[in-house]
Amino acid sequence: MKKPKLLGIEFIRGVSTYAGVLVHSGDETWGLSIENTAISFRLFFYFAVPFFLAAAFYFMTANPAISYSLKFWRSRVERILVPYIIWSIIFLISRVIIFIGTHKTDRLHQFLQDPLSIIFLGGASYHLYFLPLLLTGTLLVLLIPLLERLKINSLGLLAIAMFSVYFYNLLEISGNGFHLGEPSNAFENLTSNLNINIEQYPLLRLILVESAWIIRCLPYFAIALILNKLRLDRKLLNAKAPAVLSLAILVILCNTTGKMLLPLGLSELLLAFTLLLFSMIISRYSRYFSNNTVASFVTSIGKCSFGIYLIHPFVIYLVKPTVSKIVPSIATTISISSMLALSILCFLISWAIVAYLAKNKPISKYLFGV
Repeated sequence: MKKPKLLGIEFIRGVSTYAGVLVHSGDETWGLSIENTAISFRLFFYFAVPFFLAAAFYFMTANPAISYSLKFWRSRVERILVPYIIWSIIFLISRVIIFIGTHKTDRLHQFLQDPLSIIFLGGASYHLYFLPLLLTGTLLVLLIPLLERLKINSLGLLAIAMFSVYFYNLLEISGNGFHLGEPSNAFENLTSNLNINIEQYPLLRLILVESAWIIRCLPYFAIALILNKLRLDRKLLNAKAPAVLSLAILVILCNTTGKMLLPLGLSELLLAFTLLLFSMIISRYSRYFSNNTVASFVTSIGKCSFGIYLIHPFVIYLVKPTVSKIVPSIATTISISSMLALSILCFLISWAIVAYLAKNKPISKYLFGV
């Protein structure tokens, strides 16, 4: 059963990676006008980071002894920290070259004035923040021995999950969540009300961002522990077709109406874990593709997903001018058609580049963590 399970996870991981590419193929950082229909369309693709967090914490908490495992902590360093450092350096150098080449010395000065963000918060590029976020959240596994000593059962974990969801939602609706930008910070409304210029206190700024990340990751951690205690993976692999259809409908409802009917934090978590459960349940049927090209396709896209996520901003930057010549409107207005055209092309090109580079083991290990 191991291989079918991986195929289900890898497929949704690939879909989520494409969702991230689409969002970045037409966001506000471009400085272009965005059609209202494009903004509404883009909202359906913000499930990428929530799914990645749900999947990461689910597999991290599957082994209760993980917090004591030197192998686990070494793998976190090799798979997350090393690629983060290397890609931060790559994007740092490339942005400096671009700013100098385009004579944007004011942007260069502003960019280099925030070393804390570049080093610790993924400030070298808008998408790198996810890696230090995940590294910070990984520290929560150190709580597992404490929970075991206190004999916290599923009901206790449920209470922790409910409280953590409440505080995460409160963090978001109060405007104190992590703000990605120049500068990146957290608890912005709180520090503003206290008349604190957070940029003058880099250590406090870092502590506040790390605290916001812990608050965001805590409900993922608690819910993942509950799912592992219930051993839902084994139950879902034996699910029948009606359960698959029901869960698929639930995923669609969470993604389309969840934010309108539920608190922001709760809707995000519900969508993330519903999508995770759906990826498990479709694994029952992925066994039918275990010996043909479909399995190779899904395995490749899943294996390359992290690399695609890391490299796609470069591809977007290089591909956009060419696509703009074919579809001139892309250079002036962001629309649904422009996002689809650019995202599909950039996703496929990124995939091809990563699949080629991943054949080299040192490159695969240090750049993509695999």
